[in-house]
Amino acid sequence: MHALELSILLHRALEARVDHLAGLLADPAWQQDPEGLHQVRVGSRRLRSVLDLVRPELYPGFRRQGRRLRELTRALGLTRELDVHSAWLERLAVPGLATGSALEHALEVLEAKRGKARRAMARDLEGLSLKRLPDLLKVPSLPDPFLPGNLAADVWDALDPRLEAAFSPLPGLLEREDPPALHAARIRVKRFRYALEVLGAAFEAPPEARLRQLKELQTALGEHHDLAMLEELLQDLYEGLAARSRARLASGTLELLAYVGEARLGAYERFRIAAAGMPLAAFRTALREGLGLPGEGNP
Repeated sequence: MHALELSILLHRALEARVDHLAGLLADPAWQQDPEGLHQVRVGSRRLRSVLDLVRPELYPGFRRQGRRLRELTRALGLTRELDVHSAWLERLAVPGLATGSALEHALEVLEAKRGKARRAMARDLEGLSLKRLPDLLKVPSLPDPFLPGNLAADVWDALDPRLEAAFSPLPGLLEREDPPALHAARIRVKRFRYALEVLGAAFEAPPEARLRQLKELQTALGEHHDLAMLEELLQDLYEGLAARSRARLASGTLELLAYVGEARLGAYERFRIAAAGMPLAAFRTALREGLGLPGEGNP
């Protein structure tokens, strides 16, 4: 049995996201443009977020296209990460900063890594065909019928476990900075946010305020992860310079590490403020009310 209203909502979301991603991929320059690459990666994740919600048996291309989308997201990951690292370092190229030579050296190292990553990405994408992505929208004849359902209740059943997974780890991260755990939390928050975007059409009014809160939380966690990874890269660079007795460059790289570390702590503090302002019970109640459902414990 398939809930009719929820199935229609999800199919419409699938149509919109397939069309959007296909449009992005049609631009031949997207691979060479950092923003274009980022938008394709986000588009692939948003499309996958719908596939996480639909009934697999409704779509004959579900497994094949889902696998290709995962491969696409994975193929773009390293290049996107290095693009972000370069952008962060370029922000430090300000007058008066005493690390000019070290910054220039770090950017040169990153540029070489980016070139290598883009070549590997291009090779991975050559064997990945997404031209048949619209085939995902074909719906087969099914032995089980579609039946009317309670859209609000069906949407809540889809959202609630994702909400719990996203929010339950947050209190334990407010007092102790744990980069791997914060990165895992970022992934769960992003998945929940994308699910809420998909299902937002079922709300009595679009849940824009809740989505903004999630975006703020996700952004802080994303910046924290990017800066933590950049610190690791700079630490490796410093150790290599020190081992080769490049004292001036090593010293400048240490100064860069200090700036990046300070920015990472700032991102962590923004996460703490955002998470503290979003207690799970209040967020859950707001979502249920937005769906026209009674608060938990109420008749």
